[in-house]
Amino acid sequence: MSLKTQAVARAAVYFAPAETSLLAERAQAWFRDPAAQDITGSPRHYGFHATLKAPFRLVEGGALEPLLNAVERFAVARRWVEGPPLRVEALGQFLALVPSGPDSRLDALAADCVQAFEPFRAPLTAAELSRRRAAGLSPRQDRYLEEWGYPYVMEEFRFHMTLTERLPDAATRAHWKAVLEAHFAPLADQPLVLDGISVFVQDSLESPFRHLARFPFEAR
Repeated sequence: MSLKTQAVARAAVYFAPAETSLLAERAQAWFRDPAAQDITGSPRHYGFHATLKAPFRLVEGGALEPLLNAVERFAVARRWVEGPPLRVEALGQFLALVPSGPDSRLDALAADCVQAFEPFRAPLTAAELSRRRAAGLSPRQDRYLEEWGYPYVMEEFRFHMTLTERLPDAATRAHWKAVLEAHFAPLADQPLVLDGISVFVQDSLESPFRHLARFPFEAR
């Protein structure tokens, strides 16, 4: 079966670094570290990434081919973005890599992806809406959930690449933050290079996401 015509449970549009990059190498080493297996289950399930268009079910009868074609067209017209270097930070109870300073170009890229690929997203079910709202959303986040299928978009977006599960204990977070800072230290002076976007897919709601295709930015 063609990759473009296979049935999938959900798709997502992410930034995932090129496999040959130092960022990808450091991330792969972290997720393979036996000492980290108990705290990296969820990030490994979703794949190392920064969310641009959050996981969604394709519109009824939808195939992957139109989405892949749309992502390819989008990427061809985009320029590379060099953002601030990444640093390890606590986002609530999670630890993640985040840019070391603000960059409106990252926010604009995410907003463009949210809008460009919205036609391929099936509406949320009542159960999906309820599950999202159970986390507690602000009025604006709830409005975005209704409009875009995900609450953390537009002004609510923050570029991040998740590295751990929830770590409720502050001492545990501090310990692993120090470990991760040392692990990702080689990236401390390197700009974050966004040179393409990827489509990830989930074959069933229980299976992990897998990297289906990467589309380089080609505009000059």
